[in-house]
Amino acid sequence: MKKGVFLFLILSMSLLQPLFVTGMTSSDAKQLWYEAREASRDAQDEHRNVKIDYAANKTLENEQRVIDTGKRVLHAALNEVEAWLIWREIDVKENPEIPDDLKESIALDVESNLDRIEELRTEVDGIESRFELGLVFLKMIGKYLELLTDVARNTGLIWVYIAENITSTVEEYEDKLRDVAESINDNEEILGMLDSAGSEIETAKANIANA
Repeated sequence: MKKGVFLFLILSMSLLQPLFVTGMTSSDAKQLWYEAREASRDAQDEHRNVKIDYAANKTLENEQRVIDTGKRVLHAALNEVEAWLIWREIDVKENPEIPDDLKESIALDVESNLDRIEELRTEVDGIESRFELGLVFLKMIGKYLELLTDVARNTGLIWVYIAENITSTVEEYEDKLRDVAESINDNEEILGMLDSAGSEIETAKANIANA
């Protein structure tokens, strides 16, 4: 029953995605991802068992079962990635510390990857042989690597933004401390320490820029 409800939710996400996602919280989306991951593992277990049966008895019927369960594995994997992407997009949207332009950039990447998922679903539906099953699987691996590239870039942009804010705050404190230090007698040691801190801040800013 639970899996039936989950499959219905995934179908709703695919067909009515903008409306469905709008009313979903990050917590809701994360739970759907957990359930999608569990369903994907179940599909893999079923497929492995069927392949064992086929290895022991290579009938046409068992070969077809390998193809059918293999397609279910690929669909389950796509559902899992889709649920994860939607969760990450909502999580970013709900984060008040991330600027709107970065949220928009991440949303565009998510939409691009969701489009790829729909294209792959069509290809999975068209699989008719074990050979085609292997080809589509390899193609999905390639698309997954592209997805990881997008995720790595977006994660890096978020951390760069956070680092820039922290550096800016530290720089403000350094300026305030310098103003106070300059009004103190025998302040050479204090100013030296502030100069060293300022140098470290500039190095950090350069590293952030490189990142």
